[in-house]
Amino acid sequence: MNTSTKLADPESVAQHAAVADLLTHTADGAVDRLKSLAHDLKLAYAPNTLRTWRADWRVWTQFCSENGFDPIPVELPALRAFLMDRIQAGRKRATIDHYLSTLTVVHRLAGLPSPMDSMEARLMWRGLRREYLSTRQRQAKGLTEADIDAMIAQLDPNVPRDVRDAALLSVAFETMFRRSELISVLAQDVSVEPDGSGRIFLPHSKTDQEGAGVLQYISPETVERIQAWQAISGVFEGPLFRSTPKSNKPDKYKSPLSDRDIARLFKQRALAAGIDPSRVSGHSTRVGAAQDLLAANFSGAEIMRQGRWKSERMIVRYGENLEAGRGAMARLRSKRNAANRDD
Repeated sequence: MNTSTKLADPESVAQHAAVADLLTHTADGAVDRLKSLAHDLKLAYAPNTLRTWRADWRVWTQFCSENGFDPIPVELPALRAFLMDRIQAGRKRATIDHYLSTLTVVHRLAGLPSPMDSMEARLMWRGLRREYLSTRQRQAKGLTEADIDAMIAQLDPNVPRDVRDAALLSVAFETMFRRSELISVLAQDVSVEPDGSGRIFLPHSKTDQEGAGVLQYISPETVERIQAWQAISGVFEGPLFRSTPKSNKPDKYKSPLSDRDIARLFKQRALAAGIDPSRVSGHSTRVGAAQDLLAANFSGAEIMRQGRWKSERMIVRYGENLEAGRGAMARLRSKRNAANRDD
């Protein structure tokens, strides 16, 4: 692999050289100091993006430290060893792709070529994928509207946690928010329209790096569930969805839910409704909403806008089961079965 340093435009040479030097330090220090050097980085990217970069970079630099590799610039033997280490540790392809994306970002911020720019690196990663990661990853189960209704039907309107979860499940499905976005919803950013429906404003999201924010619709039923939760919790400012401890202290609704809480909550409520929780994840409401929209013949472009996806790739994946049921063979067998019944 060509590891020669190729800096960007002359005006940024000093900054890029400094960033490249800083990245030879520890993971936390490197990324923290990188943010301070590239002054606008914190404003240009969502906090969750910066956190995931930091976590990925920590994994990479720890591997390099333990195995005697320099963290930057990445050499092909180090990259191959790292990828094999992650594969053997049971990491999924999507996770490993995220590591590679982070390495690319850090190198480009340092004015260096991406480790994946060379043909050797791309062929190496393609070979490892074919050899070790060719099995198709299991898709998270989509929680459709019918599933959400079944889950909410099991909840007790007199139990605070159940009231919260009814609101949370409704919001998650209708807004198609990611779990990191659900925990970021602020009570003061929920508004009610004259027709009883509502809007939730989200200032930042994964695909809104400019920070323009997004406004999502919620139905009158979801508005009522939010209001029922607020009547119990008294939460009208700050994070809307919070933990519900058993104590009766005034600040008992002080702690916001975490993204792990979201995934655990979805699994628990699915199990109570007779839905297999093993395939339920924190994104299952997004998957289910996309599947319902596909089933209702909304276009890929409309679903992309609603779920704020950058491409149709995931939407196509979510709709594979539906499309199989609509395929030529499915229609043929359906016609023959109908004819046999008529006979």
